[in-house]
Amino acid sequence: MATKSELRKKFIEFRKSISKEYLLAAEEKLLNLVVNHKDYFKGQKIACYWSIGNEMPTQKLIQYLAGLDSAIYLPTVAEDSKIMKFCLLEDYQDLKANIYNILEPVDTPEIDPSDLDIILLPCVCFDEKGYRIGMGKGYYDYSLSDLNNKSTELIVIAFEFQKIDDCLHGNHDVKANSCITDEYFYNFD
Repeated sequence: MATKSELRKKFIEFRKSISKEYLLAAEEKLLNLVVNHKDYFKGQKIACYWSIGNEMPTQKLIQYLAGLDSAIYLPTVAEDSKIMKFCLLEDYQDLKANIYNILEPVDTPEIDPSDLDIILLPCVCFDEKGYRIGMGKGYYDYSLSDLNNKSTELIVIAFEFQKIDDCLHGNHDVKANSCITDEYFYNFD
């Protein structure tokens, strides 16, 4: 059986190999699933990651959700902490690259994760139990471990090819409520 590290490496390598055409087609399919569930996202406080490399693209998704009168928050990281802050996306021109070269808001209002309605999570792979494997730094698990609002929905954003049987979750891993891929909207509850 593969370890988490082996699974992470395998899926990161595979993700690197997908074409720009595949990325764009997957992004459109995922966006169509969100459009079909727009009432679920309308007028919400939503945290989303700013995608990089060959992650499932989120820029069009962010624009669409903002157009539904939803407030969009992006995670911000500090070099000396594993706890992310979620800050309001006010102006695309004010985004700055962080230590991982991921764009994030600067000097905008912060929200406690428990006050968010929906948090969209990136992944390297996911399982149908609601667990995910991320890049290995643990930022989301640390940041959401004290989530005291059980009505905050955690939704993984992924490619369908990232689905696996078991993410080998531990006690520290945060369980998602659902996952949206380029093919399906999974509900894990």
